Amino acid sequence: MRRNVLALVALATLVLPVAPVAADTTGGGGTSYHFSQTGNGADAGWSTSPADGQLVAGVVYTDTYVSISDQAVKQDGTVYADKFLFIDQYSYMIDRRGNSVSVSETVGFAGGTDVALSVNRTLTSASVAAVVSLSTCTADRRGNGTCVDAGIGSVDVSWTGQGDVIKQSGTYHVVSKGFSETSKSRESYRNATASGSLNGAAIGGQLFSADIFNASSRDIFICHGPGSC
Repeated sequence: MRRNVLALVALATLVLPVAPVAADTTGGGGTSYHFSQTGNGADAGWSTSPADGQLVAGVVYTDTYVSISDQAVKQDGTVYADKFLFIDQYSYMIDRRGNSVSVSETVGFAGGTDVALSVNRTLTSASVAAVVSLSTCTADRRGNGTCVDAGIGSVDVSWTGQGDVIKQSGTYHVVSKGFSETSKSRESYRNATASGSLNGAAIGGQLFSADIFNASSRDIFICHGPGSC
């Protein structure tokens, strides 16, 4: 299964403060910003929709996605560390004309002491137990959405790695008159099986994606002169 290291960046924004103004480290009146991160985690996705993809009109199907991460982030010399869990449960159906209709979506985030997380260094197993603040959104026939507090939920998931560890890496480089940026990332992941529960009830459906991963990235952003960024 695929694993995108940028997911760690999104999770990092939950704990990172607004970036301070960096000092001139370029020697040319500009500024540079340094950001790096490393961490372990796991993903899993389930769906109650038919394996052949043939949806039945009027039947409600539910997709559930869980992502966890235990990471350390370093921004301009300051280190932040935390644990995260994200859960998204989306219910939908099709009408008689074959149009997709959203029924509801429940989303939850948890971090810090609300998350008990373990990822084996060899990416052979992972587990999480978390207390999550949930919100549920629905839409009427005109597409007008309403979101409400769905209370506090519990999420428990375990992963078992399968197959070989897959490694990949990449470099991204952008140069313009005003700035330059270089990003490097690498990741290792192992496909997995997974089972889980939400509020004590088993997450339903067939598992369509699961992996256990270790990912890291480093980013350097340089402004070429005062006022260029």
